[in-house]
Amino acid sequence: ATTNPKMITIADIIDTLSNNHILWRTLRRVEVPLAGGRPRYAVGNAAVGLHVRCDGRDAWLKCYTRPNDNLPAIYGTAFHPRELCVFGMGGRRQWVDCLVCEYVAGQTLDTLLCSTDAHKAVSVAACAFDRAALGLLHSERAHGDLKPENMILTPDGEMKFIDWDAAYVPALAGRAAPETGTAAYQHPKRTTQMYDTHIDDYSIALLSVMLHAAALDPDVSARYRSLREFPLHPRRIAAGYCEELERTADLFASRGMAPQYRLTRMLSSPIPYLFNLESVMDVACRAQDATVTTDTAASEPSDAMPELDERNGLWGYRTGGQWIIPPLYDWGFDPTEGVMLVGLGGYSHFILRDGSVAATFGRGCTVKPLRDGRTVVRRADGSCRTLEMSSIWGRRVD
Repeated sequence: ATTNPKMITIADIIDTLSNNHILWRTLRRVEVPLAGGRPRYAVGNAAVGLHVRCDGRDAWLKCYTRPNDNLPAIYGTAFHPRELCVFGMGGRRQWVDCLVCEYVAGQTLDTLLCSTDAHKAVSVAACAFDRAALGLLHSERAHGDLKPENMILTPDGEMKFIDWDAAYVPALAGRAAPETGTAAYQHPKRTTQMYDTHIDDYSIALLSVMLHAAALDPDVSARYRSLREFPLHPRRIAAGYCEELERTADLFASRGMAPQYRLTRMLSSPIPYLFNLESVMDVACRAQDATVTTDTAASEPSDAMPELDERNGLWGYRTGGQWIIPPLYDWGFDPTEGVMLVGLGGYSHFILRDGSVAATFGRGCTVKPLRDGRTVVRRADGSCRTLEMSSIWGRRVD
């Protein structure tokens, strides 16, 4: 006999998994570790998940309280329909759907950010997130509900995304999305009719911005630890001028962090689609690896003179037709004496051909390109001074 699916509860599933004799339809050799006679588990919207041993290997078992027609297409053979026999009230039983997938060891980003020493690991988490997000953008699928609870930083420093129940895969093209994700990480205009590879765009930009901001400013992770939310919220951004958004943009502009600055500006998009996201994330990931700058870095002669160029109103530098400094800056000058003078969010920076910042000048300063190893800086009050590049290398000048 079966019952109405609505009758099955998380408690029914946990009670069933606490028994010595569990009835599976196809699975064999499933070991459910117990502590005090009960399994340790995590609860989602319509499912319960737990760490088990299956066929002698660590695995993650997820049992659903209600059907989801998209799960077979998302998970393939890892999805087991009507797999676990759950006993409910009055001894009546019902077969529920289950997922058996890889167990990912590590710490969720949510747990990491809530720890008192989050600042020690958030920089690693930010770079790991960018690499994982870029891999997702390169793929034909999308996650659908990216948030700190749904990603794990593994012991080897890799970020893994988990809980793909809201995912998009090509086999589901043409359908409506089953949900629109968690509001704190989604563009307010995302609807169920938006169901394609772009559903993660806004979440990726927001999470990357917030993680890199937290790596620079401990107050960001402190805010998350106390309120379980980041200072930037999509609905507040969409409502108009957001002081925290401007503060975050200034944080990156003042350090010459062009990819992060552009991602911050993307958060003001009137639509959820961020069509330039993949290229900016690619630049962000390349900047994290000082040994790689472009696809053709190895083939370009080291003495090739970069040429200033513009695309879509932003400036960068090319050699041999390839971008070595992608067009992310507000303005730029032709290279002189091995460095390039660029502007970002009101700040001026001398940068090297790998994009690293050699010297920074504060808002209100007008700076001239190098000549004979010197630059002339005019302050907002009209005063001028000549500076040796060797004396300001690696510094900020206000």
